[in-house]
Amino acid sequence: MKKLLLKAVAIVIGLTVFASYSYSQVQIGLHGSRLEGTGSSQWGFGGNIKFLVADKFAIGVAARGYPKNMESETFNSGGNTYKMLHGNSIVPVTASLDYYFGKAPVRPYLGLDAGAYFRQHIISITQNNGSSSYYNTSDKKTFFGAAPRAGLNIELGPVGIFGQAGYNFLFGSGSKDDITVPGITTGIDTKPTDKFWTFDVGLFFKIGGKSM
Repeated sequence: MKKLLLKAVAIVIGLTVFASYSYSQVQIGLHGSRLEGTGSSQWGFGGNIKFLVADKFAIGVAARGYPKNMESETFNSGGNTYKMLHGNSIVPVTASLDYYFGKAPVRPYLGLDAGAYFRQHIISITQNNGSSSYYNTSDKKTFFGAAPRAGLNIELGPVGIFGQAGYNFLFGSGSKDDITVPGITTGIDTKPTDKFWTFDVGLFFKIGGKSM
């Protein structure tokens, strides 16, 4: 995961330099996020960099983080009381493509994200309601995923606000090699195993160029 994140940072730096010569405007966005689906509901955060191509298209990179959403359960077995904590964390790191409609200050858009989804599932069981450790496991996997999106930009001078919704598809079991994705060494197959909605609201900052 660390190697892929370093590669993502290198790509961002390269695109930023390239953009200074090739694109009219760069947008940097920060947002809060909500994930809903497949038995999970949790808050997260994220950021993106978009490079505006002409008046309609933008390419970029995005990352989100949804910290561990731990749920607690208590049960009895063999005369002992156990407390179980379990939950997921997920970090999507994706490339993005957006198509904008209309003119500033209000612009709806359609987009698509595709990239690596780092997922971790954690189970922790303690005996006597937490007095001693009984069982701990952590399952880390990397999936290839994609997310069609729809959103709205509202420009307020060099700063703007935006909201968007995306439907995320994760592919594979994380342990096969039917798909080869550059920069990802974990095996991936082609069978969808998970899907969920993400809802983002945040700010973006414009650098260079003119209002679209």
